[in-house]
Amino acid sequence: MKHGRGFTLIEILVVIAIIGILSSIVFASVEEARERAKIAHAIASVRQVEEAVRFYFIHTQTLPPPCRIHYCTASSDPLLNNVDNLPGWNGPYHSGVYNLAHGWGGQIGIHKATCSNPGSEKIYIILDDDAPGMGSSDETGHIPTNSLQAIDKALDDGDLSTGRVTGDGQSIPRGCPTGSEGEIGIRIDL
Repeated sequence: MKHGRGFTLIEILVVIAIIGILSSIVFASVEEARERAKIAHAIASVRQVEEAVRFYFIHTQTLPPPCRIHYCTASSDPLLNNVDNLPGWNGPYHSGVYNLAHGWGGQIGIHKATCSNPGSEKIYIILDDDAPGMGSSDETGHIPTNSLQAIDKALDDGDLSTGRVTGDGQSIPRGCPTGSEGEIGIRIDL
């Protein structure tokens, strides 16, 4: 009776090590691709909301009221409904900001703010770290700084401390838009 030669412990450990190395390379590539997809989705969402706000402004000659995580619903979303009964409103302009989330799980909203010049109200798209329908301390939708920089580079100047995209997603934004932690603001130039 012939006995086949089995694998030694060393050979098995080498094979396991090789499989581990290959799987970590594949996992890193998959995670990198997922992050790029989240960035692309956020950029596309911001551009869609920006276009909707522009059409709202063109039709009504006024900025839409804010629609943020804590107080905007389907019935109060200004891009879905003529909540202020404005003449010229020709919406809906978007499928709804009240429930719009970015790839990291936080909400995308619109916000009005008066910055350096009193009386000069600006409108911002906010990438919030709080999930739609959650409280202001949720913070489950935090966007990594390197992803925020990639979004800024696609939409603005690549510097989170200057231009129309401001904030670092971790502390109080360096620009005007929100004054809240964990947010980044994208000014819409009309």
